[in-house]
Amino acid sequence: MRIALAVLRRDRRSQVATVLVALGVMIAVSLVLWLVAAPNGLQARADRTAWREVFTQNEDRTISVAVNKDSFDGKLIERFDVARLKTGNVPVAAGIAKFPEAGEVLLSPALADLVRDTPAEKLGNRFPGKQIGVLGPEALKFPGELVAIVGHDKIENGYPAPGLAGGSGSYRDDYHGMLYLLTRVGLVVLVVPCLVLVASAARLTAAKRERRLAALRLAGASPRQVVIMTAVETAVGGVVGSVLGVLLAQPFSHITAKIPWEGGTWYPGDFVPSPAVVAAVAVLAPVLVIAAAIMGLRRVVNRPLAAEEQRKVRSWRLMTIAGALGVFFLGILYAQEAGGDNQFTVVLLGLGAVAVALVLAGPVVTAWVGRFFVGRWRKPSTLLAGRRLAGDPVAAFRGSAGVVIAVFTGSMALTMLPGLESQVPFRDDTWKTDAIVAEQVTHDLTPLRLQTSAPIVTMLDGTVSAGADGSYGSYVIVGKCADVAKVLNGLSCQPGPAVYAYSQLNGDHFKSSGTKDDVTAKLPAQYETRPFNGSGRISGVIDPELLPGVEGKVSMVGVPTTRENRDAVHTALVGTLPGVQLVDGEQRGLYGDTLMADLQRATVIGLSIAAVLGGIGAAVAAAGSVIDRRRTFGALIAAGTPIRVLAHALRREVMLPVFAVTIGACGAGIVVGIGLLTLARGLVGRGEMPITPWVLAPVAVGMVVALVAALSCGPVLRGISPRDYAAE
Repeated sequence: MRIALAVLRRDRRSQVATVLVALGVMIAVSLVLWLVAAPNGLQARADRTAWREVFTQNEDRTISVAVNKDSFDGKLIERFDVARLKTGNVPVAAGIAKFPEAGEVLLSPALADLVRDTPAEKLGNRFPGKQIGVLGPEALKFPGELVAIVGHDKIENGYPAPGLAGGSGSYRDDYHGMLYLLTRVGLVVLVVPCLVLVASAARLTAAKRERRLAALRLAGASPRQVVIMTAVETAVGGVVGSVLGVLLAQPFSHITAKIPWEGGTWYPGDFVPSPAVVAAVAVLAPVLVIAAAIMGLRRVVNRPLAAEEQRKVRSWRLMTIAGALGVFFLGILYAQEAGGDNQFTVVLLGLGAVAVALVLAGPVVTAWVGRFFVGRWRKPSTLLAGRRLAGDPVAAFRGSAGVVIAVFTGSMALTMLPGLESQVPFRDDTWKTDAIVAEQVTHDLTPLRLQTSAPIVTMLDGTVSAGADGSYGSYVIVGKCADVAKVLNGLSCQPGPAVYAYSQLNGDHFKSSGTKDDVTAKLPAQYETRPFNGSGRISGVIDPELLPGVEGKVSMVGVPTTRENRDAVHTALVGTLPGVQLVDGEQRGLYGDTLMADLQRATVIGLSIAAVLGGIGAAVAAAGSVIDRRRTFGALIAAGTPIRVLAHALRREVMLPVFAVTIGACGAGIVVGIGLLTLARGLVGRGEMPITPWVLAPVAVGMVVALVAALSCGPVLRGISPRDYAAE
């Protein structure tokens, strides 16, 4: 131990290496703490909003609740219409002052401010009643969220619930579990570059240390003494870096809380990992650094005379990629059939295995590249680089490992992103863009007619089938064609009653699907079928004259709007028909746009972090390789080799393996991205898998990052002189 501390006090190169180890561990620890805090942030949101998942099928039916999404001025509003089913105390969650009775309203602070500053006919009338308070932060997903709880005497189409009490939420249920999967994928693919960075930092000045320890072994030092010296020398930088990383994670979490997700930012305490996790990461990081340094001493401990021996790599490393991909796709199959908290475990293990396999296989490709250029060199710098790649491929590839993982991550993300765009909520073009349609209407429409002068289209939805149980039915709308055409796409009317459909309807028995009591009717034996060119979910439109007995029955209301009256019409529908489901293209577009913006933002942040980690790892490894070979470079300079030639050789050492290995990493990223898209499509139930030329962009970015990293070792190289060879 005294020898190790003496080396750190007196050897400048060891001091530089210790500082770089500390910086590498600091970056890795702070990023890992940030990554493991992300699920905590999502879970904190889920816990605060668990009161919204209140539906129950048991006998405890205290209230009736109708949950709807609303929107105003490009912002989403969460709306809850509630009514008592029986007297007594109604449990409420933290942040909800009391249960709002009929004629009472609870609003979030941001929504209360918006209502106060907006004309009532555009927004305030959606929440009729006296505001009795505001919702506290404990009941909101994020600061500034727009939420309303509106009390009524009765909710026509609400669901029974025991109350508005909170519980333990689960963010993995958010949007079919897709966001849960993506957060876990991001955690895995970013932790691997962190580990590569730590390993690169731990291997700084490894060659010089090996020579020194080999000399000590030959002088009589025991293997235990050699291991302790290495552990002490590495632990200094590892422990200091770990402490700094923990301290840096705190302000980093506050910066992260400013990043929007699902429409809003975070509360400051959301991105704070538990003390147990902080302690585990803070202890594990130095342990991994020390373990990586000790594992590199096998030759020194067992065969000290072989410390300078060239290292060979075996081709079996390439087989690990096939094995890892096999585990990954087995995980895909398992996740499609399984459920629960462990649904994606095998997928994530396979994903991490693929990333590790790319790192293991990299030295094999590096050795091949080196032998290729040694046999076909045209310039001295190419020969020097080829000799290095072929002679010590493990050390030569070390600087490329982070870049390879960054390229793999980028190709995977850019493969998935276009496909995810087709899986987010979308407008299906059933209704016209200027129309707002209320579904599941069981209300008296008189208040609506008094609230708005816009034309109101009444409709009845249902199915037409052959009448037998289990027979296939066509989803249709019953309404006057001239009126329905005001809100429905693809409908061209002609005089006289008729059925407008893609083709002849499959049967003649109509059964309603949106009223309190089923309405049934039968089409006449003969009727005219006219073409219907709609592109949505409705198969046909039937004039009510063809279905005796359905007159006056309403389950849907559509209102065509203009830009000037859209907010007022929306407010009239929500205010007079509480609990109905509104189909509003603008609102659905907002939800889809918010989700896509989140995915794009997360992709940019993740790829930026991966690229920075890869670049830092490559720069650290490149600088370390120069420090390790200071004696060799000093001898070459003393023999007359120009610094310019050596600089070119160093750049080729980094660039050549990166170019070769990133092609394979890009291909692996595309394959894994397609697998994850397949899984996401199974979760959501729809989506495409387009492949765009952008999936190749990470290769070019990786080359640029590697070049910048290679240039960083220039100052270290220029600091070498023939005196270094003499000093050795």
